[in-house]
Amino acid sequence: MNKGVINNMWYVLFKAWKYEKRLLIVIVLQTVIGVILPLAAAALPAWVVDGIGNGMDHMSAVKIAAVLVLLLVSNTAITYLLSMHGTYLLNSKMGFLSSLFRKEMEINYAYAESPEGQNKFQNALMSILNDHQGIPGMLSLIAPLTSNILGLIVNMIIIVEFNVWIVVVLTATAFIHLLIAAAVRKKQDTLREPLADSSRKLGYLYEYMCGNISAREIKIFDMHKWITTVLDNVTKRRLGLAKKSAGFNLFLSVSDCVMLALRDAFAYFVTFWAVYTGKIEVWEFVFYFGIITCISSFFTGLTNTLSSFGQRNLEVHTFREFMDQDCKDEGIGPDERKPVTIELRDVSFRFSNEGPYILRHIDLTLHEKEKIAFVGENGAGKSTLVKIICGLYKPTEGKVLVNGVNLEEIRLSEYHKLLATAFQDIHIMPMTIGENIAFGEADSYVEEIRRCLEAAGLGNEFLDVKKPLTRILDADGLVPSGGQEQKLILARVAFKLLYKNAQVLILDEPTAAMDAISEKAFYEKYLSLSQDRSCILISHRLKSTSFCDVIVVMEKGQIVERGTHGELMDGDTRYRTMYELQSSYYR
Repeated sequence: MNKGVINNMWYVLFKAWKYEKRLLIVIVLQTVIGVILPLAAAALPAWVVDGIGNGMDHMSAVKIAAVLVLLLVSNTAITYLLSMHGTYLLNSKMGFLSSLFRKEMEINYAYAESPEGQNKFQNALMSILNDHQGIPGMLSLIAPLTSNILGLIVNMIIIVEFNVWIVVVLTATAFIHLLIAAAVRKKQDTLREPLADSSRKLGYLYEYMCGNISAREIKIFDMHKWITTVLDNVTKRRLGLAKKSAGFNLFLSVSDCVMLALRDAFAYFVTFWAVYTGKIEVWEFVFYFGIITCISSFFTGLTNTLSSFGQRNLEVHTFREFMDQDCKDEGIGPDERKPVTIELRDVSFRFSNEGPYILRHIDLTLHEKEKIAFVGENGAGKSTLVKIICGLYKPTEGKVLVNGVNLEEIRLSEYHKLLATAFQDIHIMPMTIGENIAFGEADSYVEEIRRCLEAAGLGNEFLDVKKPLTRILDADGLVPSGGQEQKLILARVAFKLLYKNAQVLILDEPTAAMDAISEKAFYEKYLSLSQDRSCILISHRLKSTSFCDVIVVMEKGQIVERGTHGELMDGDTRYRTMYELQSSYYR
């Protein structure tokens, strides 16, 4: 359910005060000046006409001079405030972005990976990046909104003494315009999810087309025409939605012009008639004419601001919707000194209630110090099973027990300290070699990091832990090859295993860039490092995992065979067929 406008406005103001207090001070000053300037501009010509018609005395001259000074100071101040508003707004945006990215790192992994989660994140991100939308847009509208409301109150108190019907007509036309704006806003809200989805797809395509690896693929496989067609289709969809949204805005603008013409025509007629019949003097006519112009301007500003405010409210809601995702890290903490036993009882998993099962009825136990290998074809469910063991996915059915305790009752942040993992996807950060291994603790573990680099098979220039990696942030950065990147990740695993007391080593095909001999030697090395700990290995090269205590063969999300290498080779097994087929390629 959408949160109310007032609720969202207070939320944005509270957070903005936390991130950049000066922005709120600017908003308050903009509000005050926004009320003063139109009123002074209406009073000045009236007093000048009064002075000309009835004689310019000392007091009249002082009033006119004071208003001129006030206008000069106010205009100068508003120009300065507008220039500072952009800077302070940027500071505030950085605070909101920081909180969004922290939330993205904390939320449920399965949700973050899902299309729904990605769309929600895209919506939340877009509600911050554009100065005229979402949170920055709402912050920019608060001063006009409050100044229009206060200006209306002040000016209507003045004009009501002259003619109450002017107030009635102006209020009625403004109310009608607000109803139209609310209806248009509902129509625009139906475009929010499709716009987010198309923006996400465009972002992915642009990122793919700009990447070095994908550029190589595009050239070699002659993908230019095909990928251009895909991009054109997604772009056409995005432009169509934008055109539809622009049509709604055009309708709103036309209705505003009609309402403005009606209320101004009535107000001006009443004022002209009053001066024509002698009910007011010429200077009063000039003053009331200015006040009516102010009221009309405030009403137009208020209706447009409220309309925009409603749209900004929906966009702020998308930000809060993502930020309100449950990411509690509660539960008991496992004993970090105790060896870990992990048991899966009748575990099944699928990404949605309507989707197919990725895993079905998995029963498996990883005992203390036991080495287990998962093998099978691509899509068998090996990596998904590892993610469930890591607590990244929750089982759809069944449960995971860690030392006899349901994983859902354990604090995940503490549980993850017990895991030293390396997955298929490799992410090297443009920081130093040491920071890629030990992150914020790099300066405290220099010698330990060097030993881990040596254990991973890296030497020479890689032993300089202060050396920056990649050239993204440093022109003198070291650019590792694919195999070296994998070894860096494995050095990171070794550091956690040897110096941060991890109890379970998990290697999910992190050695794909290595040759078969190097991979086997690597696994043997890491198994020796983890001889007192449990270990899970995934590899397509069966010779690399043949020395494990248990080999689990998976097919179509189920365990079809399990046993030692010798046991599985003795019978007519799926494992033996795969092993002999692979072995034939190396003869």
